[in-house]
Amino acid sequence: MSFLGIVTLVLIALIILSLLFVFFKAFILLLPVALIAIAVIWLIGWFTGRKNKNNMPSSGNYYDWFKNVNSTQSQTRARKKVKNVTTKDIDK
Repeated sequence: MSFLGIVTLVLIALIILSLLFVFFKAFILLLPVALIAIAVIWLIGWFTGRKNKNNMPSSGNYYDWFKNVNSTQSQTRARKKVKNVTTKDIDK
């Protein structure tokens, strides 16, 4: 490999590494902001979640997303069985 080939490869690697540094530096600088936002959202959920457990609406519109049992299954009715109708039964 010639000297110019080595210089070209090193310059290409330098350009790629500098671009990666610029992009990842932005992510690294925004990481504390993201952690603070996560903490604030979690604290809001923590304090409001404790209060609202006893004050559930009685209208029946409330759905508890953290419940293990799916409440829609208990509301479904059993289907009625259909009689087998033959042509003899129709004639009568």
